[in-house]
Amino acid sequence: MVRKPLGRGLGALIESPPAPPSGHTGASLLNVPIDRIFPSPFQPRTKFDGERLDELARSIESQGLIEPLVVRLDSARSDTYQLIAGERRLRAARQAGLSVVPVVVKELDDRGALEMSLVENLAREDLGPIDEARALLRLSREFGLSQEEIARRIGKSRPYVSNSIRLLDLPEEIVEMIERGELTPGQARPLVALDDEQSQLEAARRIVGARVSARGAEAMARAMRPASERSPSKRPIDVDLQALSDSLREALKRRVRVITKRGGAGRIEIEFYDDADLTELANWLLAIKQT
Repeated sequence: MVRKPLGRGLGALIESPPAPPSGHTGASLLNVPIDRIFPSPFQPRTKFDGERLDELARSIESQGLIEPLVVRLDSARSDTYQLIAGERRLRAARQAGLSVVPVVVKELDDRGALEMSLVENLAREDLGPIDEARALLRLSREFGLSQEEIARRIGKSRPYVSNSIRLLDLPEEIVEMIERGELTPGQARPLVALDDEQSQLEAARRIVGARVSARGAEAMARAMRPASERSPSKRPIDVDLQALSDSLREALKRRVRVITKRGGAGRIEIEFYDDADLTELANWLLAIKQT
């Protein structure tokens, strides 16, 4: 599968580098001692896969570091560099025992450093959703960029940026579930609409336990919202039936409709969200029958 380019892409960001710093006149690609390169405080990624690092280190031992790191001069340390892009390559190069690595030196302020680190990770598609959300929020809070400006700079849409940042509005327990890969952003995002933390946590645990799909999570979140927040019905509301429906909804954590006909007959509709959820509901009802 051919990967679509991400906006301008990392290549566009590092091409035609500016004139290198004093002492390196005329050179745009430098070989720098690895112990003079320090990690960036603007690295958005906080977790690195150990197995993939081992694989990359073995490749570097065999072929060398093919793609240069991107750095800027570190104003706090003399003759040293701050890493902008390529921390996984830097870690693997150290693991492989390299003493010197190729770098491209960029003149970037703090905002530019964060932008480039973020774009590089997005381009490689290995940045976790929560790390990404925190980096986007940092661009907004620390550097005063609007969501529209952020979207334009990283080559994404404004709704993409907004939806990513909204994940951080969820309780910390749910954020950790996303970081561990138990919940996808698509499963977690509908929970933001629920109006209290307990409901969000209950829904998240049910989604994980029943393996509810992202679409099912959206339906579950709609069902758990108070009736007053849902689309108004054109039919007259029977307050007693509505109270019964709400009680069943709270007990079952899913949408319930009580429909009556003339003469007192009717039916109860209980919504389920996917095959796994239907199985769980059926088992629960059968267990009640057997008690």
